[in-house]
Amino acid sequence: MMIFHIMLKAIKLTLRDKGYFLYMLIFPLALILVLGSVLQDSFSSDVKLDKMTIEYVVQKESPLGKGFEQFAKDASGKQITFKEAKSAKAGKSAVENGDAVGFVAVADDLTVTTNSPSAIEMSVLNGYLDQFTAQYQLASTIVKVDKTQASVLQNPPKPSDTAVHIEKQASGNKISAFEYYAVAMIAMVMMFGINSGINVFREEKVRHTDVRLFIAPIKKSTAIIGNFLGAIFMQVVALLLLMVVSNLFFGVSWGPYVAVIFVIYFSLLFLSVALGMAVDVFSNGNPAATGAASILVQVFAFLGGAYFPTGDGLMSKLSPIGWVRIGVRDVMYNQDVAAAVIPIATNLLITAVLVVMMSLWIRRKEVY
Repeated sequence: MMIFHIMLKAIKLTLRDKGYFLYMLIFPLALILVLGSVLQDSFSSDVKLDKMTIEYVVQKESPLGKGFEQFAKDASGKQITFKEAKSAKAGKSAVENGDAVGFVAVADDLTVTTNSPSAIEMSVLNGYLDQFTAQYQLASTIVKVDKTQASVLQNPPKPSDTAVHIEKQASGNKISAFEYYAVAMIAMVMMFGINSGINVFREEKVRHTDVRLFIAPIKKSTAIIGNFLGAIFMQVVALLLLMVVSNLFFGVSWGPYVAVIFVIYFSLLFLSVALGMAVDVFSNGNPAATGAASILVQVFAFLGGAYFPTGDGLMSKLSPIGWVRIGVRDVMYNQDVAAAVIPIATNLLITAVLVVMMSLWIRRKEVY
């Protein structure tokens, strides 16, 4: 019963804090709206490529030059156009002016000039040229074996207009910018629980109720658990509101395993609040701890991909936000419930260690 009273007291103190509503509700929803709107094209699953023009000049009469001329004629299609330039100077000028993606000078070998094309344009260009060289090398090998087949050098096999294609990784659903940032921002908001954890005992000190609390006929662990649960309750309210609003206004479909996703976020709540309490306890209530905790959250957000995608590499796995984001994504889009085990277990294990360490630390002190 005493735990319940302490928990209720912590909830009332949180509701009086206007910053709670700003950081836990308004701030993340605004970021989802802004980042989702601005970067939605970056998450489009359809890659649109404008028609490319590649100019070329055959500078020397040779089987290579004749073979490339035939290749350029056959390769021109809807996606790419090979155009013979009047001279090497004119071809390079077209590249500099942006009229062509690249210029190919054909002599004893191929010399390619480009002017900072996009990654996808460079991939297409390399794909076509690699196809030509592979075909020419094959034809050359045939001629070495049988000289009567010399005509294949001038007429190599016709290249496919789809020489370069993009394979999409199967992910269950097509993720949008709003979905990505909803998943990431909710994880970041749950990490803001570190501030709630810091204020659990700090509010007691500011109001000079900490002494009365610890001289009361209750265990210190009871005070810790009561304040801890109070902070957790308010974080759960924010979590539920964010998930509902994301679904209604941003079209985020949490999928059939929404309960599992909730548990993943819920475990991060335990970790963040426990971490905040630990920072305050071990720093002996130093006010600088709040600033340090805020910086720590932003570092976790940066590593975990809250502001821009960071993939699934080591960087994301160094951040609680990162491993929670990955777990939620896999459950949402791949229906991989097993992916929830690692983030939940990791969060709860770290939380348990922090709570035990805090209990031992406070027990050693007569007055916190």
